[in-house]
Amino acid sequence: MEGKTTGVEMYLDNLLRNIFEIDNINQYVLFANSFRRVSLPEYKYANVEMIVTRYPNKLFNLGQKLGFPTIEHLVGNIDLFFSPHWRATALRDSTPLAVTFHDLFFEVSPAFFTWRRRIWHWFMNYRAAASRANRIIAVSENTKQDLVELYGVSKSKVQVIYPGTIPANKPTTYNPQPTTYFLYFGTFEPRKNIEGVVAAYEEYYKSSKIRRPLVIAGSSGWKTMLRISAHLRGSIRIEKDVSEADKARLYQGAFAFVFPSFYEGFGFPVLEAASAGLPVLTSYNSSLIEVAGDFALFVNPFRPSEIADAMLELENDERLYDDLIRKGQIAAAGFKWENTARSTIELFTNVSNLTPTLSVIGEGEKML
Repeated sequence: MEGKTTGVEMYLDNLLRNIFEIDNINQYVLFANSFRRVSLPEYKYANVEMIVTRYPNKLFNLGQKLGFPTIEHLVGNIDLFFSPHWRATALRDSTPLAVTFHDLFFEVSPAFFTWRRRIWHWFMNYRAAASRANRIIAVSENTKQDLVELYGVSKSKVQVIYPGTIPANKPTTYNPQPTTYFLYFGTFEPRKNIEGVVAAYEEYYKSSKIRRPLVIAGSSGWKTMLRISAHLRGSIRIEKDVSEADKARLYQGAFAFVFPSFYEGFGFPVLEAASAGLPVLTSYNSSLIEVAGDFALFVNPFRPSEIADAMLELENDERLYDDLIRKGQIAAAGFKWENTARSTIELFTNVSNLTPTLSVIGEGEKML
């Protein structure tokens, strides 16, 4: 983790912090490898240890792919290995493995990725990881279905455990002021359909009397080239690699959230926006239907004109605007990291016969 705002990094940090707050019995070892020094989160708990090795990354990854050194050789005997996002890992056959799968979009639509990323996905061999795992955590029913259909994984092997969201509770109501803006927030990559957001905004701009600005923000990604017409350059602002504080600022100043992604394994941004008191406009596909079904204004992401019409509808229909805010905040409040952590600990316990975390007897076991 390097201060980015991608979904996997949010998942990992929030899940670990909540697990450690709940479980003070089992022993946890956090392992990382990086040849260069990176800033890692600190987890100051008596039962948590961090081990960081400094092997050259490419050499280490190749060694893990070939089966050496094993993780047990690097950190000692463990009772369970948990991979919150699969990387090629050398484990003894006897070590139980739990893996979280966030999405399989790289299998669904590989054309959205560069050839380098396709090689990386091949190298990681996620299909083999799914086969090797004793249990799999899927972050949505959509991801579980992809695992079953694309990898032939047994349904009984996969447990859906929804991630949480951090409440923002911004008390927002309809705001007709032109100083507020439409906001997109997410990684800059093709599947997020940022080009579609720009195309929709151009149509919105032609029809709107207010002509709100558009802010496109998030983490740097790949294969995304934004072409903005000259007459719109003063109305569209782009912010990359924003901090968590800047993200909060962007949500606070926005009028509505526009997120017409082609595919999501879970869709953190729509919950963040709903929690922050923004009406959400998103795609009717993948996990977005599942996560945002109670509160979003849905569109076809392949039709910029439909996205533009929805933006105008939010701008002109005060009752719809306030209703989406109310429903969004209620729905977002139901996604709690504490629940995610408790369900994950229970899965760990079932996989490896670890000491139940609510017990006060025994010293617990070691997990990685």
